[in-house]
Amino acid sequence: MTIINLLAAGSKLSPDQIGLIVLLSFLALLLIAANIVLWYIFHKRGERKLCTYQLQNKRDKLLQQLDILRAGGVLSAEDIEQDDEDEEEMLVVDDEEDDDDKDEYVPAPPAANLSVVSQEEVDETMDAEIMAVAKISAQAREKLNMAASEFDRKRYYVRYAMGFEARLRSSSDEVKERYKDLMNELALYKGVKVKGSYRQQRIYKGRKTLGLITFAGKTLCVSFALNPADYAETKYRGIDKSDKKRFAKTPMLMKLTSSRRVEYAKYLLVQLADANTITLEEIPETLTFDLAAKTYDELFVDGKLQIIILGEVPDSVEQEPEEDEEDVEDLADEAVAEELTRYNRSYTARVIQADDELKARYSELKNYILAYKGIYNKITWKREAFFVDRRTCVATFAIRGKTLCLFLSADPAKFDGTKYKVEARPNAKLPTMYRIKSDRSTKFAKEMLDIVFAEAGIPENAEYKPINFRPVYKSTDNLINKGYIRVKTAVAETVTEVKPNGRKPVARKTSGEAEKVASAVAKSKTAKAPTKKSAGQPQNADGNQ
Repeated sequence: MTIINLLAAGSKLSPDQIGLIVLLSFLALLLIAANIVLWYIFHKRGERKLCTYQLQNKRDKLLQQLDILRAGGVLSAEDIEQDDEDEEEMLVVDDEEDDDDKDEYVPAPPAANLSVVSQEEVDETMDAEIMAVAKISAQAREKLNMAASEFDRKRYYVRYAMGFEARLRSSSDEVKERYKDLMNELALYKGVKVKGSYRQQRIYKGRKTLGLITFAGKTLCVSFALNPADYAETKYRGIDKSDKKRFAKTPMLMKLTSSRRVEYAKYLLVQLADANTITLEEIPETLTFDLAAKTYDELFVDGKLQIIILGEVPDSVEQEPEEDEEDVEDLADEAVAEELTRYNRSYTARVIQADDELKARYSELKNYILAYKGIYNKITWKREAFFVDRRTCVATFAIRGKTLCLFLSADPAKFDGTKYKVEARPNAKLPTMYRIKSDRSTKFAKEMLDIVFAEAGIPENAEYKPINFRPVYKSTDNLINKGYIRVKTAVAETVTEVKPNGRKPVARKTSGEAEKVASAVAKSKTAKAPTKKSAGQPQNADGNQ
């Protein structure tokens, strides 16, 4: 009251009037504060409702994809990639406190509902592997709903979808060193933090996203919240990803394919820090990482890898498909006379190590196929498939021995009695096979492709520009290191397969393999000067190494 009286003494207002003004001012401030609190509460509630709605939509999409797989359908890589991008956009938010980007786990379908599918049906559409239930851990079986004893002798076609940590642990030592270098560079900046999700790692400070660390195949990438156009004419230029929702806030992507590219990324971090007034730490901390490789089983149990079950393997399929004869190499050396080495070459490796004539025909035919509108291609371990409408496979390439083969969705009976000498493959999704051994057969292959695409109503793309698809030759050791060739060794009755991506060696006994090994060993011991054939060595025009 004393303050009010003093104010009244210096003005024409009475103490009661001044008290009323003060009270009204206090109530106005209280009302403003209440409105701010209510706005904040409703804003957060709206965000949570939106997140719940997006999660429900994601769940519905996953259930739809699951129904398609149960019915024996195929999900294209584009569909899966688009869903992943939508998921990342949903999970990466600006508010640090609400940045809970744990993926919702979708339980595996009951195995009893999975139908038996043929190996041809799986191989023609995607890169699938066979998983024996008896060989996986109890935790993995429980997670897959296969803990019951009735699944002990069952096998399933599966595909492994690797998360960020799984890709990092399965990567080469060079990639791991680049990741460590980048993370220690980020640790130099005050307030900058990194938080991981299933598909990526987010770089942020406070509520602002500064970058994303991701994988593109086996390549480590980092995207920055910078304008790609500002660096388009410099050596620090990156890839503009502004058209992708996943990179809307971090549109400048750089692939860390070498130590020099890592240094470029460090320079861009400096620019990013200057733009956001981020200072350096006075005493930076040196980070250490445990990036030891783990098996698929361990990664799946830890939630770093997903196992997509495609269907049950029929009993007619052998435990391990035999490799092509040209991939068996006899190491008939005195020190290793009882050991054989097998090279399981992927389709990519076969193309890389093929002769120039095969590469030329392959590049010519691939350009011919892609010159049609709406054609999408996907390369798997065994072949290269071409899809229309992202779902229907109309043609594939595979290499049998040293011959490029074209598989078509057309009925082989259509070519009976014609100049097109095709081979029929009953019960296969692509029942027509044509071997391409000359320029004349290349011409015939184009004519057959015209027939198939015309029946499917696929128009040509007049704006298509041919690309050189002939890869540069690489040695076998190089391709083994890159994971394009898997190495198997056979000793006596046991074959041990060493696979890339951190998978542990698996020993198996082979049926009929002991006789083959014993025969090869006997020949190696009796031969005075055994001839060695080195895989992957280039040949001259006469066929000599």
